[in-house]
Amino acid sequence: MVSMTKKILLLDDDYESMFPLKAFLETVHGFQVELTAEKSLLERLQAERFDLICVDVMIHPLSLNASNQEVKNIHFEEINWRRTGLVFLKHLRNGEFNPDLNQGTSPQVPVIVLSAVADTSEQDALDAAMQTTHYMEKPFDLEELTERIYQLLRESAL
Repeated sequence: MVSMTKKILLLDDDYESMFPLKAFLETVHGFQVELTAEKSLLERLQAERFDLICVDVMIHPLSLNASNQEVKNIHFEEINWRRTGLVFLKHLRNGEFNPDLNQGTSPQVPVIVLSAVADTSEQDALDAAMQTTHYMEKPFDLEELTERIYQLLRESAL
């Protein structure tokens, strides 16, 4: 059985559609869920240990936070809004966000890539090149996503 105290990061700039998912995972399943696409996330990855990350492929350079304030999202030298989530994943897997492996989030953390882009070649490239654990198209079924989360958390606990 997966411990209900697991910490999940939802990395997505579409706060409006992610709040129901956050609420569902917290209230129904007891997970601790963080929702962000803000630059401060990079520092948090070094200090906090997330047990699973759900990342959107397309994260826009600017978006609205929960208070409807415009915030700057994760900044990379060459930001490409159609691939920002993939850039994040590449840097994560390379260990660039967490030089001290004794704390913070592991580069091998289970990841679910969420995307409205239905491109199977993109999915294959993700799986092969960046060790993506799962890929789900938006809109996704909450129960299916929850099943995958539990599966990945069980596998990572082994």
